[in-house]
Amino acid sequence: MANNNGYVIASLTPGWIKKRVPDNYADDVLKDLIMFYVINTPCDDLSSSGIKLTEYGWGKDVWKNDRLKNYLFSIAGLERNSSFAVASKTDEMKAICEKTSLKKDFHKNRGKERIAIYKGRYNEFLSICYHIRNAFAHGRLAMYGYKNGSDIVFALEDGVKKKGKFEVRSRMILKKSTLKKWMEILKSGRYPDMKDTKK
Repeated sequence: MANNNGYVIASLTPGWIKKRVPDNYADDVLKDLIMFYVINTPCDDLSSSGIKLTEYGWGKDVWKNDRLKNYLFSIAGLERNSSFAVASKTDEMKAICEKTSLKKDFHKNRGKERIAIYKGRYNEFLSICYHIRNAFAHGRLAMYGYKNGSDIVFALEDGVKKKGKFEVRSRMILKKSTLKKWMEILKSGRYPDMKDTKK
């Protein structure tokens, strides 16, 4: 449920995260995604096994312009203020969840990839990685078949426990293929159309 003061409040254990999935969803790609986004997270201060993007060959200033971020966003078809929105304060989450159609029962609307996040200490894309990491690590997600089994869609939610409820800090609808492409590009250390990352 969402209250009226700008925060989004949800149940600690909503029914949608209890959805059982076929065993074949737990394939090598899912294992690779968990290794990259959770164990070896590019938000390297979150894990003793985190790996900085510079270790893959990216320059330290890779996020100073929007080239890489825009390319990664294009893979998911993300458009600012319609399918991607950022809150700079936690009491803005209600507004951005409405803007991106990620309100209550957001997991039922899986036709388009969308992201609503609270951005803390990381840049926008690493904030996405941060919230993906938390949703995976804390099991606050559900998986659904997509296009007759050719892909899987993740419904992901992240937040903090407060007074017996869950204060939402992120909601996302993302395809497994998108998470895989993002991982492959970030691990490659280069833009797909370049031999290296030198600017």
